[in-house]
Amino acid sequence: MRISLQRLQCTEKCGREHPEQQYMERFKMMPKLDIKLPFMKKKKKKKKLYEQYKDSLLTYLTSPSKIDRHPDYIKIDKFHRIIASVNYPRVVDPGWLTRLIEMNLDFDLSIHIKPYPIESSISMLESEIKKQKTDLYALEAEGKIIPQSLIQKHQDTIALLNQIQQGREKMFDMSLYIDAKSYDKKGLDKITSRIKASMASIMISPKVPSYQMYTALRSVLPIGCDELHLTRNITSSAAAACFPFAITSLEHHATGILIGFNQVNNIPIVIDPFELSNPNVLVLGTSGGGKSYCIKLMLMREFMEGVDINVIDPQAEYTDLTKRFEGKVIRIAPDSDTVINPLDLMGQSYDEKKLSLLSFFRVLMGELTETQRAILDDCIDSTYEDAGITRDPRTWAKKPPILEDLYDHVLPLTRSDKDIIYKPAMSIITRLKPFVTGGLRFLNQHTKIDLDNRFISFDIRDIPDVGKGTIMFLLLEYIYNRMKKSRKRRICVVDEAWTVLSAGTEGEYIFRLIKTCRKFNLSLILLTQDVEDVITSRAGRAVMANTATKLLLKQDTTVIDNIIDRFHLNEAEAEFVRRAGVGSALLIAENSRIPIYIQASPEEHRIITTKPGELTELIREPTAPEVEKEVKLKFDISKPFHREAQLTYEEMQTLIKVGFHEFKAETLEGVHEMFMIKNETNETDEHFVLQQLIRDEVKKYTDRVLVHYTTLPDITFETPNGEIIAIEIIADPDIGTCLDKMEKKKEILKRYNSYFFVVANQELKKHEEFGEVVMRTNVPTKIRNFFG
Repeated sequence: MRISLQRLQCTEKCGREHPEQQYMERFKMMPKLDIKLPFMKKKKKKKKLYEQYKDSLLTYLTSPSKIDRHPDYIKIDKFHRIIASVNYPRVVDPGWLTRLIEMNLDFDLSIHIKPYPIESSISMLESEIKKQKTDLYALEAEGKIIPQSLIQKHQDTIALLNQIQQGREKMFDMSLYIDAKSYDKKGLDKITSRIKASMASIMISPKVPSYQMYTALRSVLPIGCDELHLTRNITSSAAAACFPFAITSLEHHATGILIGFNQVNNIPIVIDPFELSNPNVLVLGTSGGGKSYCIKLMLMREFMEGVDINVIDPQAEYTDLTKRFEGKVIRIAPDSDTVINPLDLMGQSYDEKKLSLLSFFRVLMGELTETQRAILDDCIDSTYEDAGITRDPRTWAKKPPILEDLYDHVLPLTRSDKDIIYKPAMSIITRLKPFVTGGLRFLNQHTKIDLDNRFISFDIRDIPDVGKGTIMFLLLEYIYNRMKKSRKRRICVVDEAWTVLSAGTEGEYIFRLIKTCRKFNLSLILLTQDVEDVITSRAGRAVMANTATKLLLKQDTTVIDNIIDRFHLNEAEAEFVRRAGVGSALLIAENSRIPIYIQASPEEHRIITTKPGELTELIREPTAPEVEKEVKLKFDISKPFHREAQLTYEEMQTLIKVGFHEFKAETLEGVHEMFMIKNETNETDEHFVLQQLIRDEVKKYTDRVLVHYTTLPDITFETPNGEIIAIEIIADPDIGTCLDKMEKKKEILKRYNSYFFVVANQELKKHEEFGEVVMRTNVPTKIRNFFG
């Protein structure tokens, strides 16, 4: 202020402007110069040539060559018509869009779901409640009847506001569009009519947005852009109910595994058997129909979900799968160490055990007469009484009797003069004798079994056919009673289940087991190819009534009509079952019936396949080159087979500490030699050593050799001309068992280019009706001829 005043005074006194003021005035009169120096310019970022090319190429590849626009359709190669949803039902159930999605038509369905801000949701609902209250008060003041729909709407809005404020619900904007497609206009009109009818059947009001087809089509494309904006406010639970990959009766379960894909629309089918009315599964199909493949796939997926697995395996089909998941294969055979005592209480009460023993004898003898039942009842009581076990729970921990003890109590009755006692007692003794002094006497001892693994397979392949039903019953009983002690989810697979289920006409114990599985979180999966027996017998009907999930795979033509009648299949379902191939199945899950195809991932398929042709490809796959070790060990401790002559004393002691033992066997040169072996297979030591010797002989000529421990041949290898040769080793001491094995293996071996049997017993050399049979000393020459 002071400077301004001085300037003003100077002007008044001398009449001249102050020099500073003159300078300022001149500065204002100077023209403005737009000077841009080089270093002040902003550098424009030029788009790289590659990015320009990439953008233009992408646009070119994804853009149609021609678009014809019409008021109610648009043509781009095909004719397209967009159908929008403008009104929805007030209440929806989970999977309510299933009927719409399962239409076998050419269309795309697009659902846009956009979150609605919570603050805006609450404000909107509060305003709506005020408006509804005003309408209600106005109608009440005028004395008019208040519509029930308005009252219900008001109550729903209040309930929704409370749920949003409590964090139980959220609001979303939803729009639903369907793009109907056809190669001609007439077909497009027909598809449009069917889609509109289906939408109307689930209370959706359809509308074709005329003169907006291009905008509507962009709203359907998978670019996440809703340009049509025909939205509706919905809650989070309603949005979840719109999830399309669901079956109406199954989608509300949060857990489960992929069981297959819908044949009609390729929708994945996810099922959790433990969440159904009962967790049991029945699989019916002819031999070669894919039963084992399907169940192996289910077991893999359930195991990875934390479910424990137990398999009763009559043909050793699950051995490789069990080992792949570091499970435990328990071999039960006359020469094995694993035993289950039929008279072991297994954690049951005394009366429960008596009931299961009567069922055991039904499996053993067929249906019991009243006299046989009475004799067994008395003898069982006296046998347990001699062991100090009564109905008093304090005695149940005592050492149980064995079958020989029961045999000794029945035997005196065979000396009775009365036929009414002598004949039934003699019948019981006749059936018990093989288990006491015969080929199945290994059961005549106390229980020795260890179930300390999550994945267990019981290999009963070497049990004679006459005793398999008995062993399967004992295993099922033991597994069931063990699982009753835990509520953890478990699955028990019974292959060839009809062997057990067909025992007797009553089978109360088995049916009671099937009915009570759900209480103990146990899922029983039953597989059988005896389809006609299952669907026509009383036992089979009882099983079907207590299995919520059923899989009908490829069926024999002679039983299809019975299946259609028993399962009340409609015309379309019946036609599907008639034409079903390997890998296809009709899934019946409670009230849902869905034609599915079962598909494994490539890695899953590699694990579970048993087709020789595919296993051949595994042989031919190149292996990664081995890394050369800096220090070469004198022997490989991981190798389960060593010649003693090549080992030092210290090395032998090291092998013994890790589970090896000595075994003397005849070599391929006919010389007896000592070996150190660690046999972890289900075969005898003689068979194991011979298998290792033959493998080493083949490896002299090729590295493309595989050793199998399943129903496949023991050894397979590839010749220089690409042929796959199979070798089956027969080294069992019993001639009858050997002949049975050769008969069973013959059909499998025929699938290979060539095969031959290697036998340890000279008497088997003459049985060439099964194929070429050679002794071990002829093996080196035989193998050399394939590479000569």
